Amino acid sequence: MKNSLFGIIFLEPDRLTLRIVELPTLKIITEVQSGALIVGSHNVANYAQNMQAIVDNLQGFQRILREYQVEKFAFYGSLEDLNMVEARYIADQLKVRTDLNIEWLSNNQLMASALAAVMAQMPRFNELSKKALYILTIGLNTTRLSYFRHGKFQTSWDIDLGEARVNHLAQTLRQTTTTPSEIILDYISSKLEYLVPELRHVKNSNLLIHNVGTMAQSYVKPDEMLGKVPREDFEKRYQRIVSSSNQFIINHYNVDEQSVNWVLPNYLVISRTIHLLDAQRIYATSLRILDGLTIMQLGDRSLVANMIRTSAANMAQRYGADTAHSTFVTRVALQLFDALQPIHRLDRHDRLLLEIACKIEDIGNFINPQGHYRHSQYILEANPLIGLSADDNRTIAEVARYHSSESPDVAQAHYRHMDDDIQMPVAKLAAILRVADSLDDSRLQKISRVELRLQDERLLITAHANDDLVLEKWAFQRKNQLFTDVYGLKPELIAKEGE
Repeated sequence: MKNSLFGIIFLEPDRLTLRIVELPTLKIITEVQSGALIVGSHNVANYAQNMQAIVDNLQGFQRILREYQVEKFAFYGSLEDLNMVEARYIADQLKVRTDLNIEWLSNNQLMASALAAVMAQMPRFNELSKKALYILTIGLNTTRLSYFRHGKFQTSWDIDLGEARVNHLAQTLRQTTTTPSEIILDYISSKLEYLVPELRHVKNSNLLIHNVGTMAQSYVKPDEMLGKVPREDFEKRYQRIVSSSNQFIINHYNVDEQSVNWVLPNYLVISRTIHLLDAQRIYATSLRILDGLTIMQLGDRSLVANMIRTSAANMAQRYGADTAHSTFVTRVALQLFDALQPIHRLDRHDRLLLEIACKIEDIGNFINPQGHYRHSQYILEANPLIGLSADDNRTIAEVARYHSSESPDVAQAHYRHMDDDIQMPVAKLAAILRVADSLDDSRLQKISRVELRLQDERLLITAHANDDLVLEKWAFQRKNQLFTDVYGLKPELIAKEGE
């Protein structure tokens, strides 16, 4: 039995959960939750102050894993609003006290994996998303609204409306006003207002409420994942919650003394979102972010990879990137990556990062062609892609920065101060991208086919072209030094023109 079970431990700011699943069915064998962890008032993530409770629960989870003879498990933590320096401190303390290694996940990673679980596991997903499906995922610090059509992810928006954040505002307002709900509604509306132009064209949409326990409890039957929410019934419940005491909500919605504070913010956000979308049909799901982690660890990871690709394509379109050029560069860069596998020793995830960098390397032209590579970098840093970690997004941004005039060099302060974990991947991926980009310097896609061959200490690149490659040859010589420095290979371009 031990070989067919897998454990997942998930640390969130308000609780710690252990789930043991059967392989390969992903059937849940057991799930255990800690008591409520105290959420911070300034930062939601309050792990340092909860350290002893976290350690005690982790030690209990370790005993349960041994009882079930589970040898393989993963330990994930939600970063929420925790910065990476503090996260490293917390990780080190947990390692010392429990000998467990935690993998921190960004909101972008958690949301993407949660959406993947909805796509993979929720009944009627393809039917509901055939025309227009919005998924509202409410977290402690932020909320995400995602849009699906024809069964595929289209786009998503981050909204500063987490349940703990809204509750903190409510607590503050209660000290100065007797009607905080009305002010909070205005606050929520102001956070949603920027979406109005993007949502105006969508009619007759479905809305799925995700990761909200009280909604699942009220509308999803036991042992099911999906339940319909009659709009009139929701409005009655909403009015009741707005006017009820915390004790009433605790008694009727099976929440603890801390989580009761999330119920009103959830209903306020949901109500305003329904109004904004004018959703024709509303559903709730019992699927949670933990289900996404199960899919991420054990399920179909291509679902998340495709969301990342779609987000990159959306960004490229938004900033007017040259699609023909990026398609050419992507094809050649991935061909180079595959040919150099024994040398660079990077994995398939790095290949995906290179693919994404190729698609959005030139978005900085939207601001100014002069120094566009630097503009590309800070656009990417300001718009992290769904499904990627902070390091992944930083890697893509840095590769985009170094694809053109600048090269990562030890003498360059910017590169020198880059985190050690991403320095080499950035250099290796940027070196490949620079070579691929140089082969279409004219932006005319003159080269129809590329052949690669390693010979001694040279990489021979045979380019079959339908026109002269004078500009490409010049750009190739100008950009290939980084490739030689990183890989110890001299790239040589062999042009076969007129083909």
